[in-house]
Parts: sequence; C-alpha cells; structure tokens
Amino acid sequence: MNRLAEGQAVLDAARAAMHLPGTSLDPHRPVAFWGYSQGGGATASAAELAPSYAPELHVVGTYAGAPPVNLKEIMPYLDGSVLVGVIGYLLNGLIGAYPEAADAIRSKLAPRGLAMLESTTRQCVAQTQLDFAFRHLKPYFNKDLNQLANQEPFSSLLDLQRIGRYKPNAPVLIDSNRYDPVVPWTAANQLGRDWCAQGADVEFHTNESRHFSTKPAPTTS
Repeated sequence: MNRLAEGQAVLDAARAAMHLPGTSLDPHRPVAFWGYSQGGGATASAAELAPSYAPELHVVGTYAGAPPVNLKEIMPYLDGSVLVGVIGYLLNGLIGAYPEAADAIRSKLAPRGLAMLESTTRQCVAQTQLDFAFRHLKPYFNKDLNQLANQEPFSSLLDLQRIGRYKPNAPVLIDSNRYDPVVPWTAANQLGRDWCAQGADVEFHTNESRHFSTKPAPTTS
C-alpha cells in the first residue's frame, strides 16, 4: 500500500517490458496500465507519477478499478471483513518504508497486534484470511483505531500514501462499485474529482450492482 513503491513498480515494469529482447515491443510504442483493487491503486499511482518518474514512456491511458487511494478512509471497511488481516501488511509496509517510525507504530499495538504483525511478515493472503478473517481490530490496538489514524505517526504516514496529488498526463478511467464492502466508493470518486480539478482527462464509472459481500459496507454519506 505504499504509493511510491506501487506506482514506481508499475512504471519500472513497463520500462522493462519495452526492452525485452525477441518481442515486437518498442520503447517508443504506446503504454497503457490496467489494475484492480490494490492493482488499481498501483496503476492510479503510476498514472500520476509517470510525468515525473518515467517521462520517456508514451502513456496513452490508465484503468484503475476499485483503487484504495485513501488509507484513512479504508480502515472501517477492513475492520471485520475477510481481508482485515491485510492491516498487518500495511503496518509492515510502513515499517519497511519508514523504519524511523517502527518503534512508534509498535507502541500502539496490543500483544495480539504485535503477534499479527509478526505473522503477516511471512504469510500469503490465503493464510492471512484463514488466521484473521472477520476479526475486529479493537483488541489488536491499545487505542481506538479511528483516533490512531488521525494521530502521529499514523496520520502523516497514511497521508503520504494518498493518491490524487499530481495530474496524470493521459486519460484515466476509474471504476468503483458503490457497495464495495472493502474499498470505499467515496474515496475513488474523490480521486476523480481531485484529478479533474487539476485539469486531467478522467472518466468515472460507478458499478451499481450489489455483489456478494464479505460484510455490509459502512454507511457513508
């Protein structure tokens, strides 16, 4: 969930693909990005980082499906869901990217939270779901999670991961389900508004289907 790591990885992958030998790919050919869920966040990040990080790429478009672009907003959606354990991935990612904040992050975790943090360093998603699915996060922290998200070190670290600060240099299609139980529609919609305010070419599509849910989505206005 690290904005820079995700976006730069997508752009580096495009660079690498364009230089593969024995293919018809050409470094000057058009490039498009496609991703869903965390992949949608990665392609959204790539779209806005491309002008500065990979200006040599001829980016012509990006599809960002259900992008988790505001981690503060996503917390209530993850709590009690089948994917609640990915909070461990997020915390480990923050510690890896910002080691100076490691002690402060660990100090906010209860013993169960510290155990989850350690477990999720060596798990794939399937094992994390088996171990933590549908759990609530309150026993894993020593303070209310919603309060922690707006206190340091979490407030600044999570805000650094928010996508939407920079203007993509090619058209973007954002697709989000209004009833998504894990990735909030409101944050994806705000991403489109943020980019539009900067003059970007953005199309936002709302999927209105009520799909099978891992839990009821939190009520949003």
